[in-house]
Amino acid sequence: MLTHLNLLNFALADNLAIDIEQGFNVLTGETGAGKSLLLDALSACLGERTDTNYVRYGAEKADVTAVFSYQEHSPEDLWLKTHELDDESGEIHLRRVIFATGRSKAWINGRPSSLSELKEIGRLLVQLYSQHSQQQLLEPPYPKHWLDRYSDFHRPAQDVRDAYSVWQKNIKHHQAALDAQATRLQRIETLELQLEELEDIIATDYKEIEQEFDRLSHHEHIMQDCSYSLNTLDESEQNITQELSSILRRIESHSGRSEQLSEIYNSLLNAQSELEDATSNLRQFIDRQSFDPERMEQLNTQLEIFHRLARKYRTQPDELKQQYEDWQQELQQLHQLEDPETLAEQVELSQQEFLNKAQHLDAIRREAAIPLAKQLTEQVKQLALPEAYFEFRFDPLEQVSGEGLSFIQLLFTANKGIPAQPLARVASGGELSRIALIMQVMNAEKTESEVLVFDEIDVGISGGTAEIVGRLLASLGQHVQILCITHQAQVAAQSDQHLLVKKLQTDPASSTIIKLEEEQLILELARMTGGVEINETTLQHAKQLRQLKFQHA
Repeated sequence: MLTHLNLLNFALADNLAIDIEQGFNVLTGETGAGKSLLLDALSACLGERTDTNYVRYGAEKADVTAVFSYQEHSPEDLWLKTHELDDESGEIHLRRVIFATGRSKAWINGRPSSLSELKEIGRLLVQLYSQHSQQQLLEPPYPKHWLDRYSDFHRPAQDVRDAYSVWQKNIKHHQAALDAQATRLQRIETLELQLEELEDIIATDYKEIEQEFDRLSHHEHIMQDCSYSLNTLDESEQNITQELSSILRRIESHSGRSEQLSEIYNSLLNAQSELEDATSNLRQFIDRQSFDPERMEQLNTQLEIFHRLARKYRTQPDELKQQYEDWQQELQQLHQLEDPETLAEQVELSQQEFLNKAQHLDAIRREAAIPLAKQLTEQVKQLALPEAYFEFRFDPLEQVSGEGLSFIQLLFTANKGIPAQPLARVASGGELSRIALIMQVMNAEKTESEVLVFDEIDVGISGGTAEIVGRLLASLGQHVQILCITHQAQVAAQSDQHLLVKKLQTDPASSTIIKLEEEQLILELARMTGGVEINETTLQHAKQLRQLKFQHA
């Protein structure tokens, strides 16, 4: 549940903190007051795209934080634990900072996060429905997607897409085998010769022999420098080891008189131990070194072979081993292509697997479509469409796809005795808006998200229809938290919390959001129904609208 929003220098908000309650919350205000302020801020916290217009005029950055509560073992709880972002407070803090330069930063529970992570957790927390959703109804895939979503067919639908993908991939492999028959033998011969040429040399580690050759090439200088170093450390008359021992004796005699000198003494003692180990290792290194001209010549020959083959195959000497492995894999694949009939069998098996899953999905879709269309019909009838009727039509696809075996259309008629036809062909704008609203509410009943946001989805309705929409949202608000921007007083009257957006005459202009008490709420409802002039009639009407909420509670 969304519990709190804090906006700092965000659009028209200077410094705004809002507490959001459970239930049905509405957001209203005059045109231009900034009703989208809250939704834009919330969208920013959920990882949606932002721009510099969100940064308040004159400010360097906008800072928005959304706080959510969540239940243990909920999807968001599991997500947080998986990403090691769970918090002892039992809250989710999503923060987004947008800079005037255009870039932005994000945090989840105080830890810097990517926008993709914000979007992932955002999809679990919030579902957004906008006034433009009615346009989705006109898109051919929408009826199928809505049927699958409402009926929870995501898993079988994904299984069909996966099976189709495997089938198509096998078809391509089989075709590649057929196409490759002419050139396959020639390529196999070439690869075998190349692999034979590299076989001996790639058993040797290029970097190791390069380093060994470099060491032998500089043997004389290495031994000179190591001998000088050993002599200075331990073998000359005034060597570092003796000098350090003398220093230690002198400091030790005074270490009891100063804590700082005691620390210095201990540090020097540790340094002496490290120096003794290094000296011993250096002596061993010198004793073990010997110059072997024959070994150097052998290494030089191997390096020449590496460089010659690298030039031949246009790669780097240390990448020849990877090239060898790539050729081995290609050769193995070519041998597998020897028998296109085996691949043809795989094509047939994967096709049958796809058809089995697609037929199952088609069957459960057809079974679910009848009661769902009936339910949609009954719901839409409430919105001043008493003769509304819906049905789903399944037309076999000429060519099957990963989406199934049938093209699914939603048919509609608003008039008794007239056959239902495709929704996009016969529904008016007003009918589409009401149908979209009901379909969204029905979807919302099935969502796992605890926060549903409706952005002016009641556009195009009024009067008694708007009142029914308000009741639907209020009823839904008993189970989930709802935020709804509305222009309809009949919808706003059903709210559990009413937030009013007001523009303040500051310089630069700013907006604020106020939680309305009951008396203020009545005045706002009167403004929404009666316009600028509020009189006794509009006030009484507003009170009557508000009373309807409690009568149907």
